[in-house]
Amino acid sequence: MRNTDPFVWFRDNSDTIFRWLGIAGAALLLFLLLRVWAMRWGGWRSAWARLRREVAVTAHAFAQPARAWLRHRRALRLLVRRLGAQATWRDAERALAAARLAAAPARPYAALVGAGTVTVLLAGRGEPEHWRVDRADLPSVTPEAAHVRPIVVAAGVADHADEQHCAFLDLAVGPPVLSVTGDDRAAGALLQSLAAQLDVRLPSSLVVVAEGVHRHHAGEPVRAAYRAARETPSRLGIAPVLVAAELPDPLPPELAAPPGDTPALRVLVRGPGRGYVRTLLTDRHGRVAVPGTPLLVRCDALGRALARVLSDIPPVLPPAPAAEAAAGLGDADLFEEGEEPAEVFRTGPPGSAVPVVAGETAASPSRSAGPGSVVGRGAS
Repeated sequence: MRNTDPFVWFRDNSDTIFRWLGIAGAALLLFLLLRVWAMRWGGWRSAWARLRREVAVTAHAFAQPARAWLRHRRALRLLVRRLGAQATWRDAERALAAARLAAAPARPYAALVGAGTVTVLLAGRGEPEHWRVDRADLPSVTPEAAHVRPIVVAAGVADHADEQHCAFLDLAVGPPVLSVTGDDRAAGALLQSLAAQLDVRLPSSLVVVAEGVHRHHAGEPVRAAYRAARETPSRLGIAPVLVAAELPDPLPPELAAPPGDTPALRVLVRGPGRGYVRTLLTDRHGRVAVPGTPLLVRCDALGRALARVLSDIPPVLPPAPAAEAAAGLGDADLFEEGEEPAEVFRTGPPGSAVPVVAGETAASPSRSAGPGSVVGRGAS
């Protein structure tokens, strides 16, 4: 180096020198910009904490679709497995009926059926919010409580006690009008799912579906459908049910008056209800809540699950007959025989083997099936 001319050395290494000077200048500029950014956010520590939050939020947003799809698949598998087993429905009915006796004067309105337990949700000021029983400890027959047998319908999957449960609503109690409202897509799919379950569970002709409920069912106008349902006599102690996209206008006196212990007609309506109403509030994420209660259920997989198990859903058990009349009769014999199954609503071509149409709510990862859920017509 002693014999090296510095000017010659600089000329020979000028590219490298200017490259490192550019890198150092860029690093200094970046440091100054980061310092200005950090000072605006309250210092280096606050800026670092905010950066970590922003990275976490971004990662969560990118991973959310995958998590939603996995959650949907888990819920679908659970619903297919539980709803396809008649013991799930019977245990929900037995637990609700037993809770009416054991937890009185509280009023049971829903049941969460898990792998080994059933949790009954209770309404009533000053009462516990739930009543739990092991499924193995349930009575072998549904107890009689206030001469009202539970009419349960599946609403979806609920998280309770670190376990996923199949959530059931009891439609035999509460106001005669059940309003399914909130997100338009989710509310329509849930209403169709509830109607399909009632149609296969109740005796034939007790469910009247008006126009506008399902795009492949041209029902009667709501006034005509209401009159048809109102003129349908109760069977086996079960009132007829009207499923409609809106309530008749003006509101019939029977729906505006205070309901008795056994209403002559029950109504499922899409959208806001009037009079004495129980509301199911849906959102675009496929969740449904019962306002005024802690119940929060995911219903986005309900339509697809029902499409697979609708034929396996058991009928509602009628009130027990007198002992001498019931001798030698099983559960299935309590319903009248010889009735032909009613029409099944289909979306496929005529002759399709699919009994119902499976659809998704707004939160479902797959939207290829259309907005509908299920509406079925089955035999009693």
